[in-house]
Amino acid sequence: MEPKPTGICWHAGDLHALADLLADLVPAELPTDHLDQLEALERIKAAAAAAQVTVVATFADAADIEAVPAGGRRTPPRAISIGAEVALATLASPYAGEQRVLLSRRLRDDLPLTLAALGRGELTEDRAFAIAREVAHLAPEQRRGVDEDVAPRLVGLGDVRLRQTVRRSCLTIAAEAETQRYRRARADRRVTTKRLDDGTGQVTATLPLEVLASVREALDAAAATARAEGDVRTAGQVRADTLAARITGVDPATDTPPVRVNLVIGIESLLGQGTDPGLVPGEGFLPAALCTGLVRHASDAAKATLRRLFVTPANRALVAMESTSRRFDGLLAEFLDLRDGGICRTPGCNAVIRHHDHVTSTADGGATEATNGQGLCERCNYLKESPGWTAWVPDTPPDQPHQVHGVTEHLRLHHSTAPPMPGGPAGAPDYSPLELQLASNFTLVS
Repeated sequence: MEPKPTGICWHAGDLHALADLLADLVPAELPTDHLDQLEALERIKAAAAAAQVTVVATFADAADIEAVPAGGRRTPPRAISIGAEVALATLASPYAGEQRVLLSRRLRDDLPLTLAALGRGELTEDRAFAIAREVAHLAPEQRRGVDEDVAPRLVGLGDVRLRQTVRRSCLTIAAEAETQRYRRARADRRVTTKRLDDGTGQVTATLPLEVLASVREALDAAAATARAEGDVRTAGQVRADTLAARITGVDPATDTPPVRVNLVIGIESLLGQGTDPGLVPGEGFLPAALCTGLVRHASDAAKATLRRLFVTPANRALVAMESTSRRFDGLLAEFLDLRDGGICRTPGCNAVIRHHDHVTSTADGGATEATNGQGLCERCNYLKESPGWTAWVPDTPPDQPHQVHGVTEHLRLHHSTAPPMPGGPAGAPDYSPLELQLASNFTLVS
């Protein structure tokens, strides 16, 4: 049986009042007092994080045992619904909320000394969660052994030394489990991609160490050869271009990749009279001048086509379109991707759109039309089918951006609004019909 908490039960109103007091904090007069305040605030942050761990784990336990009717549809695992509600309360993505529940339970049940150190301010929330992740593959009793081993040495450890300390303890206490972990990790080799905020992206390959050494050696040899031949590119550029060329067969330094890219840009920026950035749905914004250069390059290579999109002048809301199909496919699916910016509509979720979902399901009479559609990632689409969750499209004027409202199992309200399209009336020049016709003849990357 879990011991009952011995501290004071602070209700939500008390905690909000405390947050209001801290928000109005006035810095002290002397620099030494500033550092004392900073140290105390850091301890408060850590104590609040420890309290969150306890509250999250307790909520998850209570929600887990609640009787929830299935409802006949595909019901996702209970953890998805619980994690999504925690995510809404902590301004995080659904996946991050699910992970918070998992790590909070692990800290409370298997790492009590680490949790106590967090409450005392001896380590940060990120480092406490890092310890919980490092022992994920261990049995509960092995986790407690690691907890007892590293707890006396946590104070003053940085991120790298903390991880080394925990890894060494794991290798000592659970040697067999560690060996199996290494073997599973080598079998789980993979490639992931991540977009960056400056118009570039990152490819990460998880490989066995000996394969990684071979890849690095081959890229270093290509960089050395290019330098010896007088190539003006940097060594890093040569490595990146060589990697891309050997995977795709197209050298990004000299060739145009044969891929289909949607680029949404306002007519003012297209004509060079505006600075509003263009949008690559699902990836992010690009500067207007760079978009214009991409358009011209694709046009010169005869690899571009134009498609006009119609938006409301004031709010840049994409005009709706309908389909008689039961599925969102073809141009209607592409419309949802463009309207929602390629990103899942769930608040806090940053995943790319994988499913085109009926806000009101077809079984409940929902129509297959843009106003009843939204782009969701796979996880969030399944989450919608959890018992007690519902969503609807509110009545809004037709010139307003598309909105979706919803409520969770435990009556947490949430809503999302489609992002505005690039361009807009602010500072836009008044084009003549001839100029508009010229713009229509331009080719956009599509």
